[in-house]
Amino acid sequence: MIKAPKVAEKDVQKGVPALIASATGTVIEIGPGSGNQVSRYDRSKVTKIYGIEPTVSLHPKLRENIKKAGLSDIYTIVPCGIQDIKTLQQYGINQEAFDTVLSVQVFCSIPNPKEMAAALWRLLKPEGTMIVFEHVKSQDFVASKVQDLYNIVWPYAFQGCQLNRDTARTFREAGNWAKVDIQLSTPEDAWQAIPHISGRLTKAS
Repeated sequence: MIKAPKVAEKDVQKGVPALIASATGTVIEIGPGSGNQVSRYDRSKVTKIYGIEPTVSLHPKLRENIKKAGLSDIYTIVPCGIQDIKTLQQYGINQEAFDTVLSVQVFCSIPNPKEMAAALWRLLKPEGTMIVFEHVKSQDFVASKVQDLYNIVWPYAFQGCQLNRDTARTFREAGNWAKVDIQLSTPEDAWQAIPHISGRLTKAS
């Protein structure tokens, strides 16, 4: 899905470009969609990127944006979900092989977030980093009730997106982390109906 300018602007305000630019080494990007984030990679820091994108209809635009970003020689589109182990292995994607896993606004809509998070943890090398930016269930009582109300119809309007998932907890419980540094991306998010978390989790050695 191509983001509207106002949404892209909010990403900048919440520090998304800096998060993506911090990716290093061999990278797995979960759900790159049409490639909204690919221009934000720091080419000098990454050696290979695998974009796990099962929605084939998005691939032409994704390829176009990869080319514009000058990443065609290091970016490979993988046309399957993260649970399709056989296809992943055909692309050389194996456990404990990646320096960075990147997840930007993906966990709100996947069907099995706990399984996905655990699978991503297994792909990371020891001391590898998972970089995340996701909207989550509010910790504010009133805002969380508003989320629950919106969520009755929200998934039908926004491709299965769930407003009230405790994704921060899902990440923390995915595996053995040496360091967890995720927080609300802006102070105002504490009371908003769509708060975001951002940050990094470092796998234990």
